[in-house]
Amino acid sequence: MRRLIFLLALSLHGQKAADPAEVLKAAREKVRAAMARLPKYACIETVDRSYYAPSKARHSTTPCEQEGGEKQMRLMASDRLRLDVAQGEEHEIYSWPGASRFDLTEIDQIVDRGPFGTGSFGGFLLDIFDNDRTTFENRGENRRDGKRVLVYSYAVPRSASHYQIRGYNSWNTTGFTGTVEVDVESLEIARVTLVTPQLPAETRLCTAESALDYERFQIGDGSFLLPRRSELHLFDRSGEQTNNTTVYSGCREYQAHSSVSFGDTPAADAPPAPAVQTKVQAPAGPSRRYIVDLRVNNRVDSEKTAAGDPVSATVVHDVPSYQSKEAAIPAGAVTHGRVSRIEHRFVPSEYVVIAISFQSIEIGGRTLPFEARPLRDGSISRVDSAQMIGPTPQVRTPIGPPGALVFPFTKRHVIAAGTESQWLTDFPPVGTAK
Repeated sequence: MRRLIFLLALSLHGQKAADPAEVLKAAREKVRAAMARLPKYACIETVDRSYYAPSKARHSTTPCEQEGGEKQMRLMASDRLRLDVAQGEEHEIYSWPGASRFDLTEIDQIVDRGPFGTGSFGGFLLDIFDNDRTTFENRGENRRDGKRVLVYSYAVPRSASHYQIRGYNSWNTTGFTGTVEVDVESLEIARVTLVTPQLPAETRLCTAESALDYERFQIGDGSFLLPRRSELHLFDRSGEQTNNTTVYSGCREYQAHSSVSFGDTPAADAPPAPAVQTKVQAPAGPSRRYIVDLRVNNRVDSEKTAAGDPVSATVVHDVPSYQSKEAAIPAGAVTHGRVSRIEHRFVPSEYVVIAISFQSIEIGGRTLPFEARPLRDGSISRVDSAQMIGPTPQVRTPIGPPGALVFPFTKRHVIAAGTESQWLTDFPPVGTAK
């Protein structure tokens, strides 16, 4: 044992000390070269969000004064999102998974609920390393995953920052500080941390903290340095907190000249298909309300499915028309949409919320607009007893948001492929004819 320790000491002593200035210079050059290629790539990002509230009443009169630690926070709810992300010319751009094209739609037009931060895919590295106003200070050497890394603190002023945080109803550009870890051997970024100053009151947030871990992804015949995982911790002025954990996967090259399509899409882990342009013509005559029996074609699992995942369903029976002998909606027609909400709530009792949003239906070779909501939305009268753990709580069944199904007293709910349910639709939707 003594000999092993001695040899290890000799090995460490024999390592050549890295020049912090030279390492930082080389790392900045590599980042700039990589960021020049970044707009050619897109990845799938899966975001798991957890919402916490103080378990005890707050006593502080200062909104952003933190009281206690995590032990004093109570998990209230969690949800999951899945998006495609790419780096645009000025900022990150997003679409639902599998959409054949990106455009410049703002993220808050896609993610319309809950806090969401941008910058993890490429914006942070650009702001930190391709920014003449960023200041650095060497903090010495450390080890990360068994490798030598040099640690630097840095500061990016608000006037030179592109970092935006979406609170509940607003966006805010903020400066930030943090640390950067650079692998001494590869001269590549291993980890970045960020902390904002206190944010403006209109964001309803106090501060935001982030941590990003990087690794090389194999894309085609080459490899590329991209974020593997990021954490975003938001502190609300009410004392509540949100933890966002983002994991990146399915990275690939994409054609930047395409645009977003919300029709039939492949699975979330598949590359985007070419765009198909179809003129939509709604049936003639006034819109009527119908009840439609649908058989879902996808498995929806509250532990694995995310908001944004594509879903399709098949019409089980002919839907009689009010005006003719022909079916208004024939059996076998296929509807297409997405999961719009997956939530696990813990108060006032534990329950799962699942919502599906349909956008189109295929009838006789035509793709028509289609909107529907569950016939019994907001609650469910019967729960599979096998999904219950322990005795049924003696509480009133919780009511969920419009258009969503609530599965009470359960930690997990699965809508199996082949499940049939009734939906209410105004068909064709008013104002959709082209």
